[in-house]
Amino acid sequence: MAVESGGLLTFLAGLTLVLAAAHTLGTVADRLGFAPVVGELLTGLVLGPSVLGFVAPNVTAIVVPVPDQLAALASLGLVLLLVMAGTEVDVQTVRRYIQPTIALATGASVVPFLLGFVLGWSLPVRYLVTPEQRLPFALFLATALSISAVPVAVRVLVDLDAMDRTVGQLTLTVAVVIDAAGWVALTVVSDIARAGQTNPLAVGRTLGVLAVFVIVVAVLGPRIVETLFGITSYVRSPALTGFSIVVVVGLGTAVASLALGLEAVLGAFLAGVLVRNPLDNETERVFQMVTLGLFAPIFFATAGLRVDLSGLFTLDTLLVFGITLVVAVLGKALGVVLGATLTDLTREETICLAIGLNARGAMELVVAAFGLAIGVLTPTVYAVIVLVAIVTSVITPPLLRRALSHLPDDRVSGTA
Repeated sequence: MAVESGGLLTFLAGLTLVLAAAHTLGTVADRLGFAPVVGELLTGLVLGPSVLGFVAPNVTAIVVPVPDQLAALASLGLVLLLVMAGTEVDVQTVRRYIQPTIALATGASVVPFLLGFVLGWSLPVRYLVTPEQRLPFALFLATALSISAVPVAVRVLVDLDAMDRTVGQLTLTVAVVIDAAGWVALTVVSDIARAGQTNPLAVGRTLGVLAVFVIVVAVLGPRIVETLFGITSYVRSPALTGFSIVVVVGLGTAVASLALGLEAVLGAFLAGVLVRNPLDNETERVFQMVTLGLFAPIFFATAGLRVDLSGLFTLDTLLVFGITLVVAVLGKALGVVLGATLTDLTREETICLAIGLNARGAMELVVAAFGLAIGVLTPTVYAVIVLVAIVTSVITPPLLRRALSHLPDDRVSGTA
């Protein structure tokens, strides 16, 4: 019993420490004009060996290495965060802006992916776990640099009161498509990484299973979700609410995705899309409060706890970080510009989209954390990717605010 109490004490102490620091730094970041996720990302760096570890190593030892219980809560936070991201998808809006969305999403994902792959293929062998993992390493780095962060984009657009402007809607829909493509890429890339080589049959199987899974979810999912929400309205029980339905559907779809050999994040994202329409305002508010107030900060903080900045304090590694940041920013901007040439967007609107889609935040961390977990990314490269996610999330709000000031204060009333 004493051993169990000791384990519980350590777990609760670590959880309290992480949440207190995450909310404090998230509030500070919000007051300074940045997305709260920036402060939550910095939590891990502050509590980890790079900062607090020098001052109070005994305190850092509570959360580093990350305890299994805390890691489990972080995984749950990731799933719920992806469900919440899926609820931001307005299918009708995506259809309304279908042509510019496809053009922009293609450019903003393909160009940084190709540049990221070239970078991953060119880095010295010492940045790889093993020389034989060059291909999966390059693919993971390319995937991490090609995605955009829907949660960060949503938070920034809301804070700037730009969600219902044309450029705001386009930023959100394009980010959603990019992330959806990113989950597909992550599924294929992880399959290649586990196999240790490129197997066309395995990749084809993964894509086939993925297509069937998405079709089944799209066809059967809405009816099942509608029925479940109808039961909650009929029963009117405090134990069976819309919130419980959202959580169960999110976890169940994630489980189904994993059982089919896909990634849990893909199933969670699809679950969010499914529950969006029947989701009432109160249920949505409660779900966001629980996700953003409890589980998401744990995920972001633990991502930072795995970063050891001491490995970055060399000239070569700082150079790699600088090059990676440049590739991430310029690749995304160039992709948006190329995609915009196929649309009627003005130069000012194109600039806003290039800035808004540049924030990586949560989504890049998902790819990086997964790559680290399966042994494709080294701790040093993982730290580089986390810092790129933080820097791009920090620079986006002030730059986007400035860019939006050059646009007329329009509201969505037609197509772009």
